[in-house]
Amino acid sequence: MPELPEVETIRQGLAKVLPGRTVERAEVNCPGSLVLPDREEFERRLPGKRFVGAGRRGKYLLLYLDDESILAVHLRMTGKLIFSQGELVAGRHTHVVLHLGKEAYLFFQDVRKFGRLWWLPATRLDEIRGLAMLGPEPLSAEFDLHYMEKHLKKRTANIKAVLLDQHFVAGLGNIYTDEILHRSGLWPGRPADSLSRPELEALHLAVREVLTEAIDWRGTTFSDYRDASGQSGGFQDRLNVYRRHAQPCRSCGTGIMRARTAGRGTHFCPVCQK
Repeated sequence: MPELPEVETIRQGLAKVLPGRTVERAEVNCPGSLVLPDREEFERRLPGKRFVGAGRRGKYLLLYLDDESILAVHLRMTGKLIFSQGELVAGRHTHVVLHLGKEAYLFFQDVRKFGRLWWLPATRLDEIRGLAMLGPEPLSAEFDLHYMEKHLKKRTANIKAVLLDQHFVAGLGNIYTDEILHRSGLWPGRPADSLSRPELEALHLAVREVLTEAIDWRGTTFSDYRDASGQSGGFQDRLNVYRRHAQPCRSCGTGIMRARTAGRGTHFCPVCQK
């Protein structure tokens, strides 16, 4: 599933090309991709609306329109949101096409059909349950040491499970949680309430460093993820532990281990993360 760096990379790409473009026609090939409204209303009422900006909250893309409505998109496992200019070549897994004039198109593609779209007034954004319950953005001022200390001292679950909890912090998934814990030197199974102040400081710094670097490298691509122009990310070549089972740790040379933590496959170094 695309995580915060991938979704932010897509947002940045769309922010460069969407504002000022008007929807001339909306075409829905897979009605199941739409949560709100239904296909008929979406195709009838969206044309004529003009994009004015692109935002993000956690793993949700938020595309702002000139009537103060929002097209929200969650890519889930294999979803892609791609802007294309030129000949219309939709592809078999294209579920929604927005025709933007001058041979410009916005495609929503999804092999596994888990991704979802909502078009609704900005005042009703909290009707998207997963969006309404999100914790603070990990790169925001709100997600500081005081916030971490206050909330983690109440949590007996392991630290990986807490980082994956979207109520605690928005946008993290399996890839970056493993990378953050390795950089901060924390074993994924550590109880969250057992972290000392220096460990919290190391964790907070690792969150910011890893996510910032991943965004700079335009996200991580293993198979499905593409940015807004259809290009792969570059951070997969800089991963320290994720999907590097039995390969040497880049810090100490010990073989990376794989286990199951918080119900997820987890990669870690047994020496650097005691």
